[in-house]
Formats: sequence, structure tokens, C-alpha cells
Amino acid sequence: MRERLISLLHRSPPLPPHHGHVAQIHALLLRSDPDLLPLFLDRLLLGLYPSAAAVRHARKLFDALPQPDSVLCSSVVSACSKLSLHREALAAFYSAHRKGSPILFLAIPPVLKSCAWLPAADQGKQVHCHVLLRGLGSNVFIQAALIDFYCKTGDLGSARRAFDEMVHRDVVAWSAMIAGYAQNGRPDEALELFEMMKAENCKPNEVTLVSVLSASAQLGSVEFGQHIGSYIESQELASGVYVGSALVDMYSKCGNIGGARRLFSKMKQRDVITWNSMIAGLAFNGFAQEAFDLYHRMRDQHFKPTDVTFVGLLTACTHTGRVEQGLAFFRSMKREHGIAPKVEHCACIVDLFCRSGRLEDAYKFIREMETEPNVVIWGTLLSACRIHSNVELAEVAVKKLVVLEPNNSSNYVLLSNIYANAGRWEEARKMRDLMRCKNVQKLYAYSWIELEGAVHKFLVDDTSHPSCDEIYKAVDGLSLQLKWVGYDPNLELI
Repeated sequence: MRERLISLLHRSPPLPPHHGHVAQIHALLLRSDPDLLPLFLDRLLLGLYPSAAAVRHARKLFDALPQPDSVLCSSVVSACSKLSLHREALAAFYSAHRKGSPILFLAIPPVLKSCAWLPAADQGKQVHCHVLLRGLGSNVFIQAALIDFYCKTGDLGSARRAFDEMVHRDVVAWSAMIAGYAQNGRPDEALELFEMMKAENCKPNEVTLVSVLSASAQLGSVEFGQHIGSYIESQELASGVYVGSALVDMYSKCGNIGGARRLFSKMKQRDVITWNSMIAGLAFNGFAQEAFDLYHRMRDQHFKPTDVTFVGLLTACTHTGRVEQGLAFFRSMKREHGIAPKVEHCACIVDLFCRSGRLEDAYKFIREMETEPNVVIWGTLLSACRIHSNVELAEVAVKKLVVLEPNNSSNYVLLSNIYANAGRWEEARKMRDLMRCKNVQKLYAYSWIELEGAVHKFLVDDTSHPSCDEIYKAVDGLSLQLKWVGYDPNLELI
């Protein structure tokens, strides 16, 4: 019997993923020779198409072993992590650790990946401590996994320390750190690190470039965007569909719609993301008809539109006031393509009605929405109420907004100004008093301008800029010229 079982476990291909077969073989082993359980576990995890059920079964068997070996521990943790069974991966790691099993370095990257996805920041830090105690801190695979873990849990300081401690940084480590900055809204650091990467002659890969393009798009710097785009195209790195799509998106967001068009037309391979990027770029830059034409080309080439496609199309409709066409696109989402409208699509329709002065239609649409209206939708309605002096709907919108974002001063200020414009001074005063009572502080807006590769920001009464004296003199001169030509500023929202 033992020889037959060993032959069964060693057969090729490995054990099938069907749960019934797994349970039968397990029962047979328990009756005849429990010592073969580790071998059974190993074959279970090496299945060509391992299923979640089989891996969960393997994890339970693993927990039952008195002291599993380190190779088996790595296999279980890796299998769980690959199938997104992140809690099981973490549980298996801790189970082996409690039983005194030595942990191989191969188990560290997958368990850190699972900690990042859960997210389980404290457990990931404990794994980091284990790495340091075991003297594994110099392993490049573990270092890259630590950077990725800390970036995905938002601890960029710890990620950067792990990155700076690396003696030899490969493209994976550079990409993880750059992506961390880009994904956490710190584009300046991402682009600075990319320049360092180039200076150290480390060639970027697709992951690096997509992150760099995302950071450049966030920054909105036309000059730097052009610089990054020129580098990618000169190195012939834009031929891949992922980098090409990201570059189209970046050019569009930086206002370089000509560069986006040119690159899109040159691309030999396109996926739905590429089409969506180009449609959205045309829409946001005011080329509505071109966006519609491109959508029809996309359909003709048998690409299935996604929810992102319709955000671009509805945006094009709002920018050109095409209410009926926007409604037709919105209705077709579910009817023709099986796409359930999200709150972003509903916000576009509300904006479309509001820009056309159809506030009652907008309010009716909001009340009939299947998804819960968010601050963007109510804020859009409130802004339209100010333009069209609709006090009643403004009051409705503000009642919703003070619940959703009670500390946003602009909602109170807008309603106060609407009351003032309608001559309802008592209500306007009460709104200002309510702000003081709730200690809601008015947020200061800032202006920014890009000059010679640097972005300059200015707040009201800001004196921090080194050239503030010359700037204020120029502003005073412009104000006098505006008065001479008869300009009357709108001070309503001050």
C-alpha cells in the first residue's frame, strides 16, 4: 500500500485540483501512512492549476503538522498569496513561526505581499523585525518586497529608508519606490527619483514608466511632461500598449492633445485602455465631436466599451451642452452594454443638466439615482443654484452637504451668498453665524504658474516667494489697467 501511495503522489502531472480527489487521497493517507502527509501536501501545492479549495485544504493539513519544514512553509505561503488568499498566507506564516520552524527567505516576499493587500501594517512590520533578527535584511528580493509593502500601506518614510539602505538597487526596487510616490500623491519625489535612476544608468521597465507618466500627469507640468514623453519616445519605449496608453493619457492631461493624437495614431497595438485614454483626452480638451467619432471607430474595431469609456463620452457632452446625446449615452450603458452606471456617470448627467439651466431635472435625476449621491453631485447642484439664483434647491443641497462634509466652508459661503443675492440678509447672516458656531474655517485658494521648469504657488497675502515685491507691483499695475478699461470684478464669493 505504501509503495502504491508513493507512486500516486509522485505521478506526473501533480495531483488534480478537484476537491473530491484531494479529500479521498487524504483519507487514504490517514488510514495507512500519516508520514506521507508532507509529500501529499507538496504535490497538492505543485498542482498545475491549483484551486483555492485545494490550497485551503493544504493549509489545514499544514497547520496539523507538528513542525513543518521550511520548504513546505514557503510553498504554502506562496500558494496562498498567489491565489489572493492573503489571510491564509499570513496564518500559515505565523503557524510555522510559533512551532519553531525555520523560515526560508522565500516565504518573506509573498507574506509581505499579503500584508500589503489586506492591509495588515502591524503584521508586516513584525515580519520586517523577523527579517532583521534573522539577518536577511540584505537580500535584494526581501528589500524590494519591503519597499512595496511600505508603499502600499502608505508608510513612505519607512519605504524610503529601506530603499536608501540597499547597496545594489535593481529596476524592481526603483520601480517600487517610484510607484509608491506616484500612487500616494507625491509626484515631485517620484520624478526626482526617476532622474536619479537614469543618472545611475538603471534602465526603466514598463512598470517604472507607467508610474513616472502617472506622476507627470498628476503634476500637470507641460514642460516636464514633454521632457518625459521625449525621453520615452527617443528610447523607443512607447511601443508597448501599457506605456503607450499611459503616455497618451499624460499628454492629454498636460494639454498636449497634438502629442496624444500623434502617438495614438502611431501605435500598432491598442487595447481598450488606449482608446479610453484618447477619448477622455479629447473630451477634457474640448474636442467633443472627435471623441464621439473615436468611440464609433472603437466600436467598429470590436473593442467593448467600459465604464471609463462612458465617463469620457459624458464629459464631452457636458462640455458642449449636448443634453439629449448625453442622456442617450447614459441609457445605452446598461441597455446595450450591460454596464451599471456608477456615481461618476451620474455626476456627469447632473452636471449636464445644471450647465443647461435645467436644475429641476437635475434634482429629479438625483432623487431617482440607484446609487447614493455624493458630495460632488450635491456640490454641482449647489454651484448651479448660485448661478441661477435658485434658493430652494440650494437649501436642499446644503442640508445634504453639511452632513456629508460638515467642515467644508465653501458650502456655507455659497448658500450665504445665494441668500444675499436674493435680498434675504437675515438668512445670510445666520449662515455666517453658523460657520462661527461650528468653528468652520474658510479655506484659502492658491494660484500656480509654471515657469522655466518650476511650479510657483501663491496664497492670498503670501509673502514667502523670493520675488514677492516685484509680483505685487505687477499685480497692482494690472489692477489699475483693468479699472481704466472698465472692468468690474465680481466680489460675490469673497
